[in-house]
Amino acid sequence: MSKATMRNRKTRRRRQEAATRSHHRRKVIIAAGILLSLLTAAGIAAQWSGLFSSTRVVEQRARAAHRWSGSVLDSVARGAIIYYDASGEATGQYAITIFRGYPDKIRVEIDRGRSAEVFGFDQTSAWKGGVPNLKEEDARDIRAMVRICLERLFVTRGGGSAYREAGRRIEDSPPVASGGGPTPVVFDQVEMADTLGPAAGASRAGDRRSVYYYVNQATSLVETARWLEPDDPRQDPDDEGAVLTDIRVDFGGWREVSGVTWPFEITHSSGGRVDYRIVLNEVRMNQGLTDAVFKKQ
Repeated sequence: MSKATMRNRKTRRRRQEAATRSHHRRKVIIAAGILLSLLTAAGIAAQWSGLFSSTRVVEQRARAAHRWSGSVLDSVARGAIIYYDASGEATGQYAITIFRGYPDKIRVEIDRGRSAEVFGFDQTSAWKGGVPNLKEEDARDIRAMVRICLERLFVTRGGGSAYREAGRRIEDSPPVASGGGPTPVVFDQVEMADTLGPAAGASRAGDRRSVYYYVNQATSLVETARWLEPDDPRQDPDDEGAVLTDIRVDFGGWREVSGVTWPFEITHSSGGRVDYRIVLNEVRMNQGLTDAVFKKQ
């Protein structure tokens, strides 16, 4: 073997090793960025206390606090949805009805006065009234409506989805109206492997998300659901280079409905900005909803 050939091989080997090191550094940076975006929200002081908890009882404790059971087969919630612009100003308020068939079915009706918007997901396909060919971005967003319902934690866990307890998280509560400052709230975090819709294909990566639920340590109520959503529905959240948006859903306004503790206030935020709030005035369970309710009509 000539000296020139040996030098060329050594040069290629050094380049490959450098490229490998660069690739590993890039993956670490991306992973750190994803974790940071998941654990940080604008204006909220938060911190981890331990990566994993030593037990697996947080979801069971939350289920008991909400008094959720497998006997809840469906629900119908009615109220109002308020939309917000980038400056935080309300831009419109409309009547909304949310039909749920557990575990994965949903139908949403929004009354805009002169027109009605109806869309849903029948556990296989997402659809929207009056739209014959739904864009994948819109289909993804419709499927994701299932995740604004905190009982999703209980039905996915009950269905055997992968689950882990991810330690404590501390956030500052909003200042009270009387002028008192924020107080720290301690949450137990659980992570669920949540999958919606059909398997991945040529035009979509599949709706597999790691959803974090924040369980108030003092009350055991589920106050937040959070996940990273790829801007491009053809990409998986773990794809290198995928652009991800931090989605956060906060729950409050607790009321008891037929023995179940239910949130009557739902706030949806994207990238730290509130998109909409849902304020319910009625929730009814086990209304005998058939599969036809969730099909496109």
